[in-house]
Amino acid sequence: MIVDLHSHTTASDGEFKPKELIDKAIQKEISVLAITDHDTIDSLDEAIDYAKNKEIEIVPGIEFSAKVDIGKMHILGLYINYTKPEFKKITDKLKKDRNDRNNKFIKMFNELGYDISIDDVKKYAIGEIIAKPHFAQVLFEKGYIKDIEEAYDNLFNVPPLNTINRMTLSPKETIEAIKRANGIAILAHPKTLKLNQEDLENKIKELISYGLDGIECYHSTHTFDEIKEYRNIAINYNLLISKGSDYHGPNVTPEIELGTGKNSNILNKEESMIYEKLKNRLEIHC
Repeated sequence: MIVDLHSHTTASDGEFKPKELIDKAIQKEISVLAITDHDTIDSLDEAIDYAKNKEIEIVPGIEFSAKVDIGKMHILGLYINYTKPEFKKITDKLKKDRNDRNNKFIKMFNELGYDISIDDVKKYAIGEIIAKPHFAQVLFEKGYIKDIEEAYDNLFNVPPLNTINRMTLSPKETIEAIKRANGIAILAHPKTLKLNQEDLENKIKELISYGLDGIECYHSTHTFDEIKEYRNIAINYNLLISKGSDYHGPNVTPEIELGTGKNSNILNKEESMIYEKLKNRLEIHC
């Protein structure tokens, strides 16, 4: 049994449409695939409908960005009831805010003398999400900067552009939104928090107080030592152990394979147990 509880489609920043991603998963003999696009549920109806009567279970999911002072925090919602109006209202608001931010960037760039348009930027977005790297690619293409890093050092990270922020929920708001949608809340790739073990455990204890269910211990960017560390934390705090490739496609994440991660680093003997415990927790939630 192969389980992959973290993947992306063109609804966010993945390269494959939902149908194409599912076909690829079936070819790789993946039994359970969670589709977890960034802050959006736009791929889920198509994915679930297409997977009917196929030898694969599609887990409806989402990957939220949560507000933190250090590093990056992403929280996965698995088995979410994404049809709930309250949940859709949140994702619609996040989508609108992202689009508004991009338009503010364009306006500010134009005022600063950079002749770029939103259509220029869209050319570099593989999926539907437009982000800072796509702006940087346009600026580089047009000769405004000598390399991509300059876009961050001299533009995005200094005034006035650094005053244009994207809306993110707090960790508490994020987990509560997932739980109200009857979902299971998983801390994704904890290494991106950039915390030492003591601070990480303190942060996880805080997240548990909000309702955190598990940790993505097996992730394509984790070393075997990190996987062991995160597993131990999950076991010590009675949290679910989750597994996800964070697959986007061969161009966005060239070294990562769907289901198996980087150099098969997320393949393990716990696949069935991960799935069974996830389903057991889901039954408790329901």
